[in-house]
Amino acid sequence: MSNRQARREMSRTQGTRPPRAPRASTPPPRRTGGGGSEIFTRPFVLIVAAVIVVLGAILVAVLVTSGGGSSDTIASRLKAKANDLPTDLANGMKLGKDDAPVKLTVYADFQCPFCLKFTGEQEIDIIEEFVKPGIVQLEYQNLPILGPESVRAALAGMCAADQNKFWQYHNKLFLVQAEAGQADDEKLNVGRFSDENLKKYAAELGLDTAKFNQCFDSSQHLDEVTQQQRTASSFGIRGTPGFLVNGQPLGAGTPADMDAWRSLFQQVQAQLATATAQAGSTATPAASPTGAASPAPTPTKAP
Repeated sequence: MSNRQARREMSRTQGTRPPRAPRASTPPPRRTGGGGSEIFTRPFVLIVAAVIVVLGAILVAVLVTSGGGSSDTIASRLKAKANDLPTDLANGMKLGKDDAPVKLTVYADFQCPFCLKFTGEQEIDIIEEFVKPGIVQLEYQNLPILGPESVRAALAGMCAADQNKFWQYHNKLFLVQAEAGQADDEKLNVGRFSDENLKKYAAELGLDTAKFNQCFDSSQHLDEVTQQQRTASSFGIRGTPGFLVNGQPLGAGTPADMDAWRSLFQQVQAQLATATAQAGSTATPAASPTGAASPAPTPTKAP
């Protein structure tokens, strides 16, 4: 074999590669649930949807109980009770019998959303359950702390009181606030209690507009409103609404709902009954064994 042939043979032998072993087939990746993760199966999606619905219902309930949408409810209640006020028991800014054992004084601001909630959610029921039967006499006092329209509304209310239409006017002003959504979205000094509107509300309620306008334009009751503010401050009342029961400020003990008001009025009545019974027993002279009244003790004199 020549050298050329030998080199050709060697080259051919080195370039020949052994056959490769067959590769194991790799199974395709497993797909579930139509190409997504297993957690997004149809039963799981239905469960999640049900949970969302339940949570949504709970959220709505929380919003309702915490005041969500309360303006509409208050407006409806004020309208329903507009013709049910015991106007025969009205005397200026007081409502109820003078001999009622419980005197409830309310310091309020017609722009105050919390005053609006008290009026629509509690005061209406207090009037029905306690003022009409003669248990409570309600008195409104002004504490206009939220701006110029609060002051103007206070003056207008007192001019309405001059015509013994305060409680109708009081309800009208709070109804205006409720219909504007004040209980849910507070807005102050936006024209609801402009001079023009306050006069218009008086006309709508049938007040003598000439007398009302003269009283209002002259700020006739400004000194009284100022004095009411000072009195509130002397009791430590600086926010609205603030309350006195038989002349004593409630402070942190202010009832939050009607059940609490009922309990408070019952306690006050019980205390009054006890005090009356004790006063009666001490005022009655003790009988002597013979039936004659014992002489009153001689007062001790200071030396």
